[in-house]
Amino acid sequence: MIELKQVTKQYRQATVLKNITLSMDEPGIYCLLGRNGAGKTTLLKSIAGYQNITSGAIRVNGKTITTSTLDTDVSYIENFAKHFNLPVRKLLRIASEVNPEYDVDFALEMMERFELDGKKKFHHLSLGMKTMVSTIICLASNKEVVLLDEPVLGLDAMMRVEFYDMLTASFQKHPRIVIVSTHIIEEIAKTIQKLIIIDKGSVRFFDTLQSVETKAFRISGLQKDVEAATQNLNVLGKDTVGGLETRYIFDNPPKQTASLDIQPLSLQDFFIQMVGHRGGIKR
Repeated sequence: MIELKQVTKQYRQATVLKNITLSMDEPGIYCLLGRNGAGKTTLLKSIAGYQNITSGAIRVNGKTITTSTLDTDVSYIENFAKHFNLPVRKLLRIASEVNPEYDVDFALEMMERFELDGKKKFHHLSLGMKTMVSTIICLASNKEVVLLDEPVLGLDAMMRVEFYDMLTASFQKHPRIVIVSTHIIEEIAKTIQKLIIIDKGSVRFFDTLQSVETKAFRISGLQKDVEAATQNLNVLGKDTVGGLETRYIFDNPPKQTASLDIQPLSLQDFFIQMVGHRGGIKR
């Protein structure tokens, strides 16, 4: 279980995390979405105990997390993680020597699956392969909480498909809380159970993916018809051109009529509406 209470993180005059209160109390694959600079990496590092927060509290399985916490029950690998310049197979085995819960068989199986050359030294790998080694080490740790920061960075389309399969296989073998930060939104939709959207250091949305699928819609038509149909609904944003209007809602949709076009929002479009930006302009 992860519990955040009024978590704030400041760097000098900049507030990167703003009074976040959030609980994740059941196993699942959670997706963390946010624009660049929204606070995603800061949030993950704070949960992992890589840095102290300015105020508030973070607990994992009841244990308060700070940089002095000896065993956080959290496995975290940031993007561009560095490792000793050793052969891949040796790196995977070294990880098992410092963690008795480490799943060596899973790590070696994933090495073969991704056709990683076990004899090749880490610094000689491509960016995608370096990312994959880091991710395998993180997932094989068997920690109760796994944090993956941009784990598909540098992976081509085929490797990303393999990654999502690996993530699912790892979770099925060892259910736990897995938080994945990513920019490739639509691809991960088939894998996750819950969605966290962070914007300017604040959590804007935290719910199941199913809730997005059943409540996120765009409603288009003549302006007067759309306004009438959505007047009591939770409207996220709108676009108006001439006498036509499109409204984006997160609510139970109105009944379909001949004057309205009602379509579900993609996860990416829902994210865009939730953060309230398009082309850098806040609407």
